[in-house]
Amino acid sequence: MSTIQVKITASPELSDILVAELGEIQFDIFEDSESGVIAYCPEVDFSAEALTEIMSRYGLETYETNRIEKQNWNEVWESNYDPIRIEDLVLIRASFHPSEPGFQMEVVINPKMSFGTGHHETTSLMTKALFNVDLTDKSVLDAGTGTGLLAFVAKKRGAGFVRGFDIDEWSVENSIENAGLNGCEEIPFGLGTITDEDEREYDVLLANINRNILLAEMADYAARIKPGGLLFLSGFYTEDIPLLLESAEKQQLNFIAQASKNNWACLQLRKKP
Repeated sequence: MSTIQVKITASPELSDILVAELGEIQFDIFEDSESGVIAYCPEVDFSAEALTEIMSRYGLETYETNRIEKQNWNEVWESNYDPIRIEDLVLIRASFHPSEPGFQMEVVINPKMSFGTGHHETTSLMTKALFNVDLTDKSVLDAGTGTGLLAFVAKKRGAGFVRGFDIDEWSVENSIENAGLNGCEEIPFGLGTITDEDEREYDVLLANINRNILLAEMADYAARIKPGGLLFLSGFYTEDIPLLLESAEKQQLNFIAQASKNNWACLQLRKKP
């Protein structure tokens, strides 16, 4: 069976959105590229009309479509998926990668799609930030959990109750699968958004999403953080920091620290006691 390959030029933020959109029309394999995302769909399931509708909706007029003969996609995927090494803090690897000594922590992630593997700068920033705070026995909510990576890091850092949720069914399924690979089966993962969560307050809330969603949901994040609790934000550029801080301050969330990598940023905030 042949496969349809689509190469799309898009920003990293838009690429994340396109992965979710294309997943709804039977695209099931995705790769990062220097200019955007490369998506694959079995030819028998491919709809040119559905693809054109998505591209038009996001104003993407230029993209490349190719027909590829049958390949061993697991082999192709594995050959292009490298472990992530974040200083000496954590090794993030797939189950087919060997373990490596010299890291404080190891997390195993077998993603259903290539986004959410930990390769993005924001994941590195958020992961490092979690090593700078004491999470012992803390309650943690991971908003937009993706593959569950940050939830697992928090749990392995000593957090007590950890929960994650995402708007994509494949993310929830994948997080549950990855939980089993990391001895974190007790972490509940659910489908939905922050507004679907109950009114429980957490010591720490993690949100690595994108600027627009962070701004829209800031009040909901604040409502679910205990007084004196922490909020970690990423998924935006350094030039977006003032806008996010302005929104956070309106919700009694005070600036603690920031970090950046290749113009991507991470903020640490504390809710006013």
